Order: sequence, then C-alpha cells, then structure tokens
Amino acid sequence: MPKYIVSLESTADYEATKQTIKNQGGTIVDESARILGMITVQMPDEGAASSLKSFSSDIISVEPDQIVTTQAA
Repeated sequence: MPKYIVSLESTADYEATKQTIKNQGGTIVDESARILGMITVQMPDEGAASSLKSFSSDIISVEPDQIVTTQAA
C-alpha cells in the first residue's frame, strides 16, 4: 500500500482523525511528526487517500510520501 503524509489542523481531534483513516482502510505508519500536525499513513489506493479530506474537516491535505531532493545552485 502506498504511503501518504496527512497534514492536520492545529485544532484537530487526533483520535477521531485516526479512526477516520482506519475506517477508510488506512493504517497509521508514523506519528513522530504529530507535534507538527502531520502523520504518515498507508492507504489502499490513491482514490482512498484523496477522499480522506471529504471525511474529516481536520485534514488539511493528503500528499504522497516521497523523497525530496535539493540541488545547490
């Protein structure tokens, strides 16, 4: 299953959001960035991930977890 970064509102009900993710077939992979308002989840497919926002107003965005690189100019 692909991984996604879920960004949460600062006032998010974290436990309710976790339950929403689980109800949509997802699993919580990493909660270490929770203090920053982000969690890493695995979702069954891109459609399930992109629909998360419609199930919880506490979710700001959902984006693929990927490697980001920078190159000095």
